[in-house]
Amino acid sequence: MGKTKFLYWVIQLLSWGAFCGMIGAASIIQGQFTDRIFLKLVLLYFLLILITHMIRWVFINKNWLNLKVSQLIPRTIALILSLSVVLLIINNTFGYFFFKDEWILGVELLINVLLYSLFLMMWSAVYLSYHLMQKSRLQEINNLRLNASQTENELKTLRDQLNPHFLFNSLNSIRALIELDPETAKSAITTLSNLLRNSLLLGKKLQITLLEELELVNEYLKLEKIRFEERLNYNIDNQISETIYIPPFVIQGMAENAIKHGISKSSKKGEINIRIFYQEDQLIMEVVNTGKYVERKEIGIGLVNTKRRLEIIYGENAGFEIKNDKNRVNTHIWINKNQLKQTTNESSYN
Repeated sequence: MGKTKFLYWVIQLLSWGAFCGMIGAASIIQGQFTDRIFLKLVLLYFLLILITHMIRWVFINKNWLNLKVSQLIPRTIALILSLSVVLLIINNTFGYFFFKDEWILGVELLINVLLYSLFLMMWSAVYLSYHLMQKSRLQEINNLRLNASQTENELKTLRDQLNPHFLFNSLNSIRALIELDPETAKSAITTLSNLLRNSLLLGKKLQITLLEELELVNEYLKLEKIRFEERLNYNIDNQISETIYIPPFVIQGMAENAIKHGISKSSKKGEINIRIFYQEDQLIMEVVNTGKYVERKEIGIGLVNTKRRLEIIYGENAGFEIKNDKNRVNTHIWINKNQLKQTTNESSYN
């Protein structure tokens, strides 16, 4: 950031210096260069730097750089025309009070405004082109980071969520049921098979529907219910009726964390309540479980991975939080509603 700002000011100073220098050189060639011309060029030099820096400030702080072209062009033209008039008024005022020049009016005024506007538009075009190139480059980098994160997430899912320890526990629970409750054992095998298959398929996608994620979560918790029996009660409350898209395993990761750091660490009965709902302009995915969150110790690799994926995919349009709330651990993810549509850069891994 520091190098970019330094480069910006170097280009500003040199480019407008060269521009005013060419005007001065033309005056010298024509034999019209005087102290008055020199002072006017110095004033023009600083005014051009100030005006163009104001344009840059508006682009950045008013978020114009993220507007559509159809919205950006008319606003930019209006801004440039306004600033050209301001620049001309300052020049006229300076000339009138210091050199007794006459005010520029009528057609000459219009021509000067259009001339200043032309140079400012050229500057704006160069600046916007540079910004678009930078934005395209950053988008490409983010896509590469996202692909890398997605691959890592798929491997992490196979390693942590469906790790040998989890499979060992599930198979042991199923084995114990074979003689006591064959029908339940059959159902558990089917559940485990579905969980394995869905995890492999969904893990290859950049986005999945909320219902697909909740089906995966339900299969996972059904297996854990067999393992913990009466120690685990869970409920899934989905208040979203329309089809929306989220990254895979974000809710499942929170549910796994609730099992690992909440239910499994207590011999008493435990609960996991999952709730998905809208709060104003945000989607809230909340997991509340029995237990206590201890900072820097309880958060697992899966949640760290989830936080990083949210940052890469949504930036400031999503967030993650885990905290203690009324003797429960509250873990939730929020995503702005305008980010829930399916993107075109869906990816998969073979």
